[in-house]
Formats: sequence, structure tokens, C-alpha cells
Amino acid sequence: MKICIIGPVVIPILGKDQKYGGIETVVSIAEEEMVKRGHDVYVFASGDSKVTSKLVATTPKALGQGVSFAKEKECNRIAYELAIAERPDVIWDNTLAVHAQEMRENQSKFLFKADIILHPNELIDTGGIPVVQTWHGPAKDHLPKLIRDLSEAGQYFVSISKDQARRYLECFDIKNHLGTVYNAVNTDFYSVNYNKKGDYLLWVGRFCMEKGPHIAVEVAHKVGMPIKLIGKKAEKHETDYYDKFIAPRLGPNDEYLGMSTLDEKAKLMRNAKAVMMTNLWAEPFGLVVAEAMASGTPVVGPALGSLTEMIDKTGVLIPVEDLGLNENDTEVTESQLKYIDRIAKNMKRLDSIPPQVPRKRAEFLFSPQHNVDGYEEAFAKAIFFKEDEKKGLIQY
Repeated sequence: MKICIIGPVVIPILGKDQKYGGIETVVSIAEEEMVKRGHDVYVFASGDSKVTSKLVATTPKALGQGVSFAKEKECNRIAYELAIAERPDVIWDNTLAVHAQEMRENQSKFLFKADIILHPNELIDTGGIPVVQTWHGPAKDHLPKLIRDLSEAGQYFVSISKDQARRYLECFDIKNHLGTVYNAVNTDFYSVNYNKKGDYLLWVGRFCMEKGPHIAVEVAHKVGMPIKLIGKKAEKHETDYYDKFIAPRLGPNDEYLGMSTLDEKAKLMRNAKAVMMTNLWAEPFGLVVAEAMASGTPVVGPALGSLTEMIDKTGVLIPVEDLGLNENDTEVTESQLKYIDRIAKNMKRLDSIPPQVPRKRAEFLFSPQHNVDGYEEAFAKAIFFKEDEKKGLIQY
């Protein structure tokens, strides 16, 4: 297949040099495996990206966090126009057609939240080339309406977990949903330390209320273990959250390590007692979960969103349906305090999980091979449906 992949341009796609960027990591792993299989792949991204396939730059360098939305839109428009010129079999877009979006208001406080709408009349006509959109975000805020508009415009969708697909169910025409494809991690890169001390807990992610790192810090203190935190605090709502909820809580043995390289993160993961995924929201897919499992390290997180189907019995899932957790909280609430106590009481369950258990599940569900098997099937469906649609129009 000839495949044109449209990626974001805020952060470059850097493969094994990626310090942050979930979508960028997903694209990098998939495009590399697609090339290995003989597909003709083009990636439309910033010129400082590093990819195995053919890179088509839509801007010389990544735009960076906090750049104007107008610049993102323009780069995305260029990507679509250049992709159409290649006459591929399929366009795989990872931006939800940002060129046709409008950000009316950024409402971020301790998490990202914005009022974004789609203008369907601004969608670029691909001339019969099917467009497949991957849902990288949760079914909340502006996204359900945006997905509904893209569905009505005839675009196709891939979900990244079954839970996410259920939450979007009312937002799309069922025939436009091509299936669920789990994101991949490089399972050959991550390794297991069967003789680790496991003398610290680890939290990885974006510093914001919905990810709940302050919950992880409090749990670590309750069970008498140090915690290491790595992740991003670049945007204002992230630094505001860190300054209010994390900095005052860090103990003398806790460490904030900033952004890590992939090598550093892999080492921290394989030597940790557990990776804490102390969300307050229904995660659509936890890339950190897959990375931890590939390292043979169990994950502790809520039985909420995609985590239940990802982790199953290979980690510690905490029942939370009765707690009323809310990612929009601006203070530590009674519900959060109960959540902290409940996690702490269940931490002893970690001792019964051998490292080969999460590792085997990661190999089975989150390998690059499994991921691209899913995308090949999704792309083939989109091509077939689009051809069938053309025939129907001709017959009509």
C-alpha cells in the first residue's frame, strides 16, 4: 500500500530519541514496521523529525508548545495538499483534520481544556482518497462533536481501546468505525530485570490533575516508599499544577527527574516496584502502562477506562466507581483522599505478580507487529468502503 501519514507538528517525531510525545511515538513505531513490510510510506511532519520512511516537511522545525493555533492549521493544510498530490491508497491522519478546526477559547487550568469546533466546509477534499483518523483523545469536552462532524463528512476512524470506542459510540456512523487497534511500544527495546530490588515507585506522564501524580506521591508516603517522577511540565497549566500539588508534597527521598530519555525511562521502569497510573479520568489508552508492562513491572491504577482491558490481572486495579473522581477538581477532595487510602491498602498485592506476567501480556497486545496488523486491516477496509461508495454513486 502507498500510505501517507499526517502527524502533529508541535513536537518532532524522534523515534528512540523521543523524550515526550505519545502520538509521535505511536506514529514512529507504526511507520517503521510498515516500511519493514514493504509499504510505500510518507510521513508529513516537521523537518527535524527522524523517520524510517520518506519524510515530507511541512515546517522546517517543530513549532513547539504554546504556538499559535493558526500555525498548526497552516502546516496541516500543507500536509493534506502534499499528501493528496502523492495519490496514496490511504491517508492516515493523527490530528483530526486540525486545518478545519477553530480554537475559540483555551480554558485550561490544572489540565488542558479548550473550546474547539470543526468547520466541515473547510475540510480539504481528498478526491476520493479515504482518510482514516485515529482517536488519540478521550470522549469528552469538544471531541465528541468534532468526531460527529468528521463522521458526517465521510471520514473513517480507528479507536485505541474498546472502552474508548464505547464512549464514542453515539458520535459516529457505525460503518465508519474500522475497529480498535492498540497502540504499540517497542517490546524488543524494553527488558525485564528479574533480580531488581524494587525499592521505589515510579510515576510517568504529564503534570496535570487528570493524571493525578499528587495521588501517587501521597500513596508512596503512606506505604513508606520513595517515588521518582518523570514527565512534562512545559505549559502554564502544567507548571501551575506542579507548583500547587507536587512541589509542596515531595519528601526528602522523592525525586522529580524532569524529562527523561527513552533509555533512562526504560531503566527506571524495569527497576521500579510498580508504575503508578493514578488517574482521575478514564484513560483512552495508557502508553505508559504498555511500556511498564513490557518492562515486567506491574501497574497500579484505577479500574477505569482502558486500564481494565490493558492490565487485567497483570497489575493492581483499584475499584473507583463509587468515589466520584473528577479530573476538573482544583483542590484535593474527600473523594481523592479515599482514593489514596484505597490504593495504599491494595499495594501489598504487588508481591504476588511475577515480572513475566505483565511482560507476556505486553508482547501479545502491544507489539509493533500486532499494531500494524490492525492498521493494515483498517486501511484495507477504508479502501474497500470508499471504492464501494464510488460504485454506489455511479450506479445511482
